[in-house]
Amino acid sequence: MLSRIKQLLLLTETDLNSSSVTLLQQSVLRIILSSGLLLVLGIVLHSSWQAYQINAWYIITITSAFYIALLLALYYSSRLLSVSKTLLLVIIFGAGLCMLFFIDNFELSKLGLLFVYTAPLIALLFFNARVTLAVMLLNFIPYLFLLYSTAPINLFNFSITLPATPIYLHSLLFLFFNLCIPLAVMRVFSTLKRNALTLGQQNQLISQSNQLYQDIFNQRSKASLLLTANGDIVKANNKARQVLRSITAEQRHITDLLHTTASTQAAFWQGHDIECMLIADPNIHVLLNHMCTIEQQHHLVQLDDITPLKQLHQKLANNHQKEDLWRNYDDLTNLPNPSFFLQLVKQHSADSGGLMVIIRLCHIKAFNQQHGYHTGDELLAAFASQLKAALPEDVIAARLRGVKFALWRPLSGGSTSLTTEASRLVSMLPQQLALSVGAINPVFEAGISISGRQHASAEQTLEQCESALEQADAYNCPLSFFQPDTLQQRNAELQLLSEFKTALQHNTPELWLQPKVKPDGVIESFEALLRWQQSDGSYAAPEKVVALAEQYGLIAQLSSHVLNKAIAIIKRFHQHKLHYAIAINLTGSDLLAAPFYNELVHIATHQPALLQQLTLELTENSIAKHQQPLFDKLHALKRLGYTLALDDFGTGQASLSMLNKLPVDTVKLDRSFLLNVPGDPRQTQLVQSVMLMTKALKLRLVIEGVETEVQQRFLSSLGAEQLQGYWFSKPKPVAYWLVHFSQQKTEESAAENAT
Repeated sequence: MLSRIKQLLLLTETDLNSSSVTLLQQSVLRIILSSGLLLVLGIVLHSSWQAYQINAWYIITITSAFYIALLLALYYSSRLLSVSKTLLLVIIFGAGLCMLFFIDNFELSKLGLLFVYTAPLIALLFFNARVTLAVMLLNFIPYLFLLYSTAPINLFNFSITLPATPIYLHSLLFLFFNLCIPLAVMRVFSTLKRNALTLGQQNQLISQSNQLYQDIFNQRSKASLLLTANGDIVKANNKARQVLRSITAEQRHITDLLHTTASTQAAFWQGHDIECMLIADPNIHVLLNHMCTIEQQHHLVQLDDITPLKQLHQKLANNHQKEDLWRNYDDLTNLPNPSFFLQLVKQHSADSGGLMVIIRLCHIKAFNQQHGYHTGDELLAAFASQLKAALPEDVIAARLRGVKFALWRPLSGGSTSLTTEASRLVSMLPQQLALSVGAINPVFEAGISISGRQHASAEQTLEQCESALEQADAYNCPLSFFQPDTLQQRNAELQLLSEFKTALQHNTPELWLQPKVKPDGVIESFEALLRWQQSDGSYAAPEKVVALAEQYGLIAQLSSHVLNKAIAIIKRFHQHKLHYAIAINLTGSDLLAAPFYNELVHIATHQPALLQQLTLELTENSIAKHQQPLFDKLHALKRLGYTLALDDFGTGQASLSMLNKLPVDTVKLDRSFLLNVPGDPRQTQLVQSVMLMTKALKLRLVIEGVETEVQQRFLSSLGAEQLQGYWFSKPKPVAYWLVHFSQQKTEESAAENAT
């Protein structure tokens, strides 16, 4: 019944959220007419009965005519809205005039004029401002009549006054002003509030999107300009201001900052590979490229500072390498690229051995997340510049890729120790870099090996350095020397990684589920764990696979695979009417990877219902390692609706202050805390302390590693909320759990039938 009334009055959720003015007017009109019909019905019936008793048929005719007019107005409200709202306005004026002309009690007839005063409000709700003003002016006539008249008007020499007329009039006015009009205005205000809320949310989204695009534009690693069709600079990112040597590039014309002689086009900024020079400093050379044309005929232009390369070009003007300059040198650091580095090493090591070092700068990903990629490029360029200035002339330096640099130095005749030579070379590395964000002390790791004709080739030596670098640790062992067995181990890892890449391409790695249960063993949710069966039938250790994926930049692809598998399991569970949350394990580095993070955002935006059954678990160490950049991502995911959990709590570096800052909902106590519980009093106290702490922080606690019935009973007596461990179940395939729940339902149905 209630739903039908809502449909009649257009008060369903769809109607209330609609921005259609016509729909709003139809709803308001129906509210006034429906409530009016219900109110007038009693008055019409009672007055008609009294009129019938005194044979006043004209009263029955007048009241019935008004009631029929209201019915017609309601009928036409869905077909001819203009007719319906005009009819309502006529009814209001007609009712007021009838009261004025046909009631012989002047004090009562004045109430009809009060009824007419509502006409401007009705006109405002359903018509434009001109009609409203016209009605307002028209109402001056009854107003003046009230001021100067002292007796009623009787046009047709008959009266519609009945014994209950005062009750009718006061009831009509009371109900119209106290019910019909407020309900109608309430409907208007409800729509206005909803529209205001929707507009506010849209403005917030637009503001966030605008801020996001601003951040993306400003943090581009390439210098970028946004120009009008005439060449006026609308926006310049930080890198562009550095290249143009101008902090006020906006609102200036590009020809005020750059000029070129290489192009005959007047609008040279719309060309490609245009060499330009700064007007303020002609020694600064810039390569301009028009990237695209966007809305409002604006142009996105990219600038590259090629001054160092031009200078090198001049130095090598008489050298045969001039034609290979552009392809032999890295454009950011102006150091030889890997292929040219190997070529130079072969030329200089033909007659003697040499020392090769690969240097890797650490924590650059976190630095980029905190300060922007353009500042990361500034760091690499500054490091390369100081490195070239500090190295002797016989040392060849190169940039390999990313944050890796290579050095080669011939072994002198007086060299007695490889360690001494390596330490001497590493000591020349820059210890402090002055950047736009302040001075920083770079942290590095180094892998070291020997090259030479009597030893390995340059390519093999570089591979040996890579192998040694994987064993280095920035804080415990920054210098690592090549050992033959480490290369064999690395080759085995690379073989495993290659097979795993193929497995990912064929979508073969699976997720097995381990339940999280209440203390009484009832399953509440699951943790999804990676399982990959190799070609020999054995299962690869998940920890080793994840470590390799993270080490070789495959972690985002792996996490995307796990995420998609988990979503597929959730949807498969839904098909069997199972609604269990699935938790997947992630690392800090994959959340910092833009493609995977964007995938999470896309799911939250387009499939928000999935978030109720999806939990993201991050290990304590991965969060502590990345700190603030990862915190920002986690807070954003939390706002999007994700449930977050801190895994392996107690084994890493997370402090209580960090735990308070993290937007996690759940903490998972590592299994190592349960090894000797309840036998070990100290471990038992630790578990109790963690339970009290999470309760105080209003966090859900999952205790992992429950392997005995004694542990289950003991933790249950302490008030544990959720447990996980082999005592309840080992991780098992999805098919197993579907069969398990199917059998469980069958048994429950049989038990119900038996009772």
